[in-house]
Parts: sequence; C-alpha cells; structure tokens
Amino acid sequence: MKSYINQRLSSHVIHLLVNCGSLRLSPRAAIKTLTAALLGVLLATQAQAFGAAGHSAIGEVAMGLLKGSRAETELKRVLGTTAMRDAAVWADCVKSIDPANDFKYANAGRYPECAVLESDPAELVRMGDYVRRNDMDCKPKPGEESCHKQYHYTNPPLQSGRYVAGAPGTGPQDLVLGINAAVAVLKGGPSPAPFRFGNEREALLVLLHLLGDLHQPLHVGSLYLDGEGKVVDPGTGAIDPATHTVGGNAITLMPTGNLHAYWDNAPARLSAAELQALNNEARALPSSPGPSADWTVAWASDTVRVTAQVFDGISYSPRAQTLRGSRWIATLPADYDARSLALTRMQLAKGGARLAQLLQAIWP
Repeated sequence: MKSYINQRLSSHVIHLLVNCGSLRLSPRAAIKTLTAALLGVLLATQAQAFGAAGHSAIGEVAMGLLKGSRAETELKRVLGTTAMRDAAVWADCVKSIDPANDFKYANAGRYPECAVLESDPAELVRMGDYVRRNDMDCKPKPGEESCHKQYHYTNPPLQSGRYVAGAPGTGPQDLVLGINAAVAVLKGGPSPAPFRFGNEREALLVLLHLLGDLHQPLHVGSLYLDGEGKVVDPGTGAIDPATHTVGGNAITLMPTGNLHAYWDNAPARLSAAELQALNNEARALPSSPGPSADWTVAWASDTVRVTAQVFDGISYSPRAQTLRGSRWIATLPADYDARSLALTRMQLAKGGARLAQLLQAIWP
C-alpha cells in the first residue's frame, strides 16, 4: 500500500516547531498553530485520486454506455485529442502546479498517469491558468489547502447518513458543489462562485474526475474518533479538529500506509476480468430517479452510507501524537480485503453508470 503522507512532512513540522519557538507563542497558541497546520497538510493528502485505475475505469464504462449518443459526440468534441484516460486524471495532475513558482508544473516524471499531459507545453499552460483562478479565491481558512484541492472531497459525519450542503463537514467549495458548478458551465451558464471554470473543456475535465471521487468512499463522509479510539458523533455543532481522521489519512495500517491510501489503490487490485465485467454491471443498474439537479446530492448521500460500511468491524488504538499529527492504528477484520474489493467494484460500476447518465442529461 502506498502512503499518501509526503516524505517532506517531517521537515515541514520541524519548521513549524522552530517558528513557533521563534515567535514566542504561548503553549496554547503554539498547539493551536500546529494543529491547524497539520490538519491542512493532512487535508492536502486527502485530496488525492481514486487511483488512476479507478478514474480510468469509470470513464471507460461511461464511454461504453454512451455509444451512439449525442453525449458521446459532444464529449469527443470538447475533449478533442485528449483521451479519456488522460482526461479522467487531469484534475489530480494539476495539483503539481506550484503557485509559489509562477504556477509552473513542479513534479514532472513523478506520476506516470500524468505523463501525456506533462509532455504538452500548451496543456501545462492551461493547467497553470486553472490553478491561478482556483487557488485562493475561496479564501481558505487557516490550515486549509488551496481551493481547487478542496473540490475533491466532503467530510460529513457518517452518523448523518446523508449529505446536506452547509452541514458540519461540508463546505462551499466541496466535491458536491464542484460537480454542480461544472454541470452549470457545461449547460451554458456562468461558473458559480467560488469555482472559476474558464470554459467547457475545463469544466468537463473537472467533472469527469470529481464524479469518480464522488464514488471513492473516503472522499465522501468521514469518521471522527476521540483520544481513546472511540467513535464520536460531532452532531450539528462545530467539529473538533483533534477528532478528524481526515478521510482515513490519519488512520494508520500496519506495517505501512493508511486507510485512505488503501481505498485509493483498491481499483488497481481488481483483475482484468473484474474490470471488464464492470460494463455489464453498470448496464444492469437502474437509472437515478427525479430531476438531474437532485442527483449529485442523492449520489453523495448514497456514498456516505457506503463509507459507513468501510469502517464496519475496524477497531482503533488510542490516539498517538506524532510529528505527522494525530494518528490512530487500525486493526482490520479478517475478511476486509474481500469486502473492500466487492465494494470497489460496486462503486466503479455506479460511477460509470451515473457519469453516463449525467452527461446525457447535459447533452440529451
């Protein structure tokens, strides 16, 4: 399992510790400063992909379902020469754009799934323009990451059993509202604030990716734990940052990795036959009822309930404070691998079917 905690995190925390000392902050103020900063770093790790394999699978399933439709024609028109496998990961690849270096691409060669995009100078310019427009306009709070990285997830407590915009754990620039904003642009409307999508291609690239993230359980809904590793319900009040498992990034798996990375990598553990079977599984799913304007919230609520299944049977150690922030060590039940792959297949099939349905609603 690949950890999403950056190797530079330890030096980052040491830098914070040094600065807290040099600023002569009180112990209470220093703790607050470090807590906010560490939460921001963890949130940055949460915004990673559903794995390139998962995003590509959802895109390819949708393409199969759209064969012969107007939506297929429009999709190809907007994407031009960009292949679906590249389009599906575009919104993750733009995270390598560095605002501190004049919005230039910073991680060439690090992510194989981004190689085609990296090789196109014009695409890198477009990626930089997107990040420039979607970097700080949402006015991130202390400890929060840049706006476009927040578009990839939403963290309502699992006990809520659903997504409600404005409720604890959600935000004005979260995953659900990001999808709706992209749809608005593709239907010919303006980009709703704080999202700043420059054209229909950009909106489509974001939509293709975020629809995949909507079906990665740990991008939608979060578990909250106390210092003893017991589940807590934040209810309708403010969420205590010390209880936030950050979409599973703060839940350590032994000997290495974390729960969020485990689920991000789950699609890559499926066999070729299982991936091929997704097409028929998606075709067998019923269409979502009601007006298309209601679908994103309904799908997010469905994923919140699926995310609750992700945590079934897991036990947690008491919280440990490390240089990487709060951590809980998880013990997984014996059947967890099999269960996780079954849930992953279901979510990929849903993602492909729902993406196709949404694109047909945009281009009937």
